[in-house]
Amino acid sequence: MIGIIGCLLYVCGDFLFSATGKGQTTEMLGMFTRVAYLDMSTWRMVVSILCGFVGTLMYYMGFHRFYWLLRRHRTAEKHPAWMRIFHTAYITGAVAWTWVHAMFMTDALVFRFVYQAYGDMQQVADIANRVFYANAPGMAAAYILCDIGLSAAMIAMVWKGVIPLKSQAGRILATMCNPIMCPGLVGNLLSLFPWPLNQLDHGTESFGHALVLMLGIILLKEMHRSGELHAGYEQE
Repeated sequence: MIGIIGCLLYVCGDFLFSATGKGQTTEMLGMFTRVAYLDMSTWRMVVSILCGFVGTLMYYMGFHRFYWLLRRHRTAEKHPAWMRIFHTAYITGAVAWTWVHAMFMTDALVFRFVYQAYGDMQQVADIANRVFYANAPGMAAAYILCDIGLSAAMIAMVWKGVIPLKSQAGRILATMCNPIMCPGLVGNLLSLFPWPLNQLDHGTESFGHALVLMLGIILLKEMHRSGELHAGYEQE
């Protein structure tokens, strides 16, 4: 539950960083920089960074506990590939997400403050984009290892029956409970709606991480019901 709250802090941080008001421009200057950053209050960026910092600490608590459950649940398989991927993914997230989130905010702040000083929007956007591109390899690596890796591991767990779901429909629905499928399907669909509904797509990647932990709660309840969790304590 602590991890889920941390992921919801991510969602709040995403909204503070990305949400735009009615009629506010969504024009992009280059691949990343948005004109709307000039109209956003600085406090939004500051609070967004804090949400990412605190959220990452809580994220680690939740995912580390989930990994602990998986180790108890899969005693017959010492080192299944999906568990190694899951472990790598959440460790990467715990190490990288604060930096990645703060880097997005910092780039927006560079664009905002330098524009206020010099007033040449295109030149300032070029500077902000260069800052972003310099950090892009590390950010891309974190995304591949954490988001893509975690999603692959969770889909494997769902269809291998590690997450106890009673129906085919439940497994299909659970396949969307990860940070790739959730924004890919739900987020893109929401972006087609008019304002303010189209703003809801900004938090779907972070919400996908929360959904992963909700699947962990399903596993926890089943292990408690079957006595597997109690048996694990006795073995220790």
